Amino acid sequence: MLVIGICDGDTAVRVMLSEFISRYRKETGCEVRILSYDSGEKLLRHYPFEMDLIFLEIPFARMNGIEIARRIRQVDPKVGIVFLTTLLNHVLEAYDVRADNYLIKPLRYPRFLQEVEQARARRGKNRYFLEISAYGVYKIYTKSILYIETQGRNTLIHTEKSAIVSRKRMKEHELSLFEPYFIRCHAGYIVNLLFFEKLEGSEITLLTGERIPLSRHRREEVLKRLEEVLGEENGLEGEKGGKA
Repeated sequence: MLVIGICDGDTAVRVMLSEFISRYRKETGCEVRILSYDSGEKLLRHYPFEMDLIFLEIPFARMNGIEIARRIRQVDPKVGIVFLTTLLNHVLEAYDVRADNYLIKPLRYPRFLQEVEQARARRGKNRYFLEISAYGVYKIYTKSILYIETQGRNTLIHTEKSAIVSRKRMKEHELSLFEPYFIRCHAGYIVNLLFFEKLEGSEITLLTGERIPLSRHRREEVLKRLEEVLGEENGLEGEKGGKA
C-alpha cells in the first residue's frame, strides 16, 4: 500500500489529485490511502507516522510550503515531497529541503503518474523480514501485511498478495512488528491500520473489504492509535462517538 498526502488550500486541486489517485488504483490495482489537508498547519499538527509521498502547495497564506517541508524533514527524512506551484521560483529552497520535484498547475495525470511510480519504487525498499514456515521461506514487506490471525497452533499472515502460514505465536508477531500502524485489536488478530476503511460496532473493515473483529476492551486503544497514525483530519472524528 502507498500512503499519499495532499496538502493544498484549493479544494479543486485536492479533488483533482484524489481523482488521479482513484484512476491510478483502477489502472494498477495498487492500494493507496489518501490523507488530505487544506493547510500546512493541519498537516504538521496531524502528521502521520508513515507517508510515502506528499503533494504540497507552496504559497500558503500563513506558512509557505518550503517552511512546512523543512519541519516535515525534521521528523520524516525519507518521505517524498512534490511541490505544487504555478511558477518555478523556489528551486534553490526546494533543493535545501530535498524536494523530489515540482508539479506545475494546472495538473496533468502523466506527470502525477511519474511521481507516484517513483514513490512506489522507493516503497519497495522498505523493511522486510524472512518468514520460515513448513512450506518454504518467504520475504515479507511489513507494509504489505493486511492482518495476522491465529489459526490453530499457527498464525496466518495475510498480505496484499497471499496468505502465509507462520509457526510464530501472536505475541512474537506483536513484538517484532514495531511499526506504529500495527496494533493488536483482538486476542486472535493484529491489524495494519494503513488499510483501515471504517470501524462499526465490534468490527474493523479494511480497504480490501475484509472484516476484522475488535475486542471491546481494546476499542479505545485502537481509536487512539488511529488518530496517531491517520489523523483526525481524515475522517476519524466521528468514530469516538460510535457504538461500543
